[in-house]
Formats: sequence, C-alpha cells, structure tokens
Amino acid sequence: MDILFITLPIFSLIGLGWVGVKLGLLDEGVGGGLSRFVFWLAFPALLLSSMAKAPPPDDAMAEQIGIWLGVLLTVQFLGRLLAHFAGFNAQSQAGIAMASSCANTAFLGTAVLTSLMGPSILPLVAAFVAVENIIIVGIGVAGLKLAKDAGLAGKAIGRTFLSGLFNPTSVGALIGFAISLSGHDLPAPLARPLEMLGSAASPAGLVALGIVMATMTARITKDWRGTALVVALKCALLPVAMWSAFSFFGASTQIIVAATVLAACPSAVNVFIQARQADVWAEGAATAVFITTLVSIVGVSLAAQLAG
Repeated sequence: MDILFITLPIFSLIGLGWVGVKLGLLDEGVGGGLSRFVFWLAFPALLLSSMAKAPPPDDAMAEQIGIWLGVLLTVQFLGRLLAHFAGFNAQSQAGIAMASSCANTAFLGTAVLTSLMGPSILPLVAAFVAVENIIIVGIGVAGLKLAKDAGLAGKAIGRTFLSGLFNPTSVGALIGFAISLSGHDLPAPLARPLEMLGSAASPAGLVALGIVMATMTARITKDWRGTALVVALKCALLPVAMWSAFSFFGASTQIIVAATVLAACPSAVNVFIQARQADVWAEGAATAVFITTLVSIVGVSLAAQLAG
C-alpha cells in the first residue's frame, strides 16, 4: 500500500495555494472566501452525501462505536488538560484539543482502509466517521466558540455550546447518517448536486490552508509548542490508545487494525476550517494539519503494515 500516493494530492493542493500567493494570484481574502465556502456548503454536503449512501452499521457494531467514541473523547479532554498545564491560553487549549482528536478519516482513512480490506469494512468505517464528525467535531467546535467568547455566563454559555454542537459539518453528518440508518436513498435530483458540491470540499479546504500558510508564515512558526503537543497526541498517543482499547475489549484483528489506521490519520483540514471560521487558533490549526499530515505518512504506513 503506497500511502505517499494517497497523501501526494494533499500536499499538492496545499502547495497550489502557497504558490498562488507567491505569484500574486491569491491572497488572504481569497483564502477566507474559500474557508467560508467549505464551512457552510462543501463539507456539510460531502458528509451528508457520503454518509447517506454508506452501508448502515448493524447492532453488533454498537460496542465498537462506543470504544471509538470513548477513546476520542478521552484524547480530546487530555489535549485540553495538557495544554492548560503547559500554560496555553483558552483559545489555544480549545484548538489543541480539537486538532488532537479530529482526524482525516473521511478522505484519507476511508481510502486507505478500502484499499487494504475491501468494501466489507465500509459500514464500520462509515459509522466511525459519522460519530466523529457528529460528536467529536461538535464538541470541538463548541469549545472553540466558548474560548472565543470567554466572558459568557449562564444561559449564554449553553446557547453558545449548542451552536457549536450543531455546526454545519456535524449537522450534515447527522442528516446523512440518519438517512443511511433509514435504509432510504437520497433522491437523485438532490444527491447529484450534493455530491458535486461535496467533491470540492477537500480541494478548496487544502488550497485555503496553503494560502493561510503562505500569508501568515511569521505567526504560524511561533506556535511550535502547540504543534508539538498535537503531533504527540494525534500521531502517537491516539493510535496507541485506540489499539490498546480495542485489544482490551477483545475486538477482532480486522477491527483493531481498522480503528488504529483511522486514529493514525492526521488532523483533518476541517479542524483548520472550523478554527478559521471561529477565529480561534487558526494559524496553529494550519500548522498542525500540515505537520501531522507529514508525520502520519509514517504512522499510517506502520498501521497499514499491521493489516498485512
């Protein structure tokens, strides 16, 4: 399995945004517009359409879904806790927690596992991706919003938290997953435009990431401690924790490897998009996505070798 072949388009699109800035063709305004397009339209459409046509999970997967969710929640909480004790401010704590627990499972992880194990693994993968984007991303975005509005109190905190939980990405994943569970298909006139819109999500998000990295280089390089903490949690601790948890509960080798490969995937570009939209730790998120993608080439390759 050549992981480089799958990750090369990711770096190419980031590089395209970078080069566009250096040639004067793109600027920060374009990056902001792309980010808003991905946040409000493309990512929700991608998750809604992909989840809706994914095979529904069966009742036997409930335990596996619970283990997956439990490990992700634990690492997200641990990321915030370690960032707090390391002296990071509230906004950095929220960004580090989200980047440490939200992975590129929908794009990179699904492609790797389908190549390794075939379509039979898709129901489990779809369930893991859905739960991650509905709950883990939702809590992560809520954390970003609360960190942005640190002066809130009482009912305002609850409203802000709920608005984070029901962000466009999580709502798109929730609707798509519900359609999958219902056993119905999206009507063709609706499915086709959603698929077309969703196909632009990753390319547009990655180009926007490249633009940000080119226009904010000085600010990005200052937050190396935050990036190092995300790399340690996302690329090392999370895959090991996922392997250990599924092994402890006696899961099959196939499920253990699948969960570990997904956990070893880098921080999702959606982390950067959400951070940029919330205006919280955007530069740090950009660096975290880029560096964890580089590091994960080794991590995902090792996890894939276990499948062999």
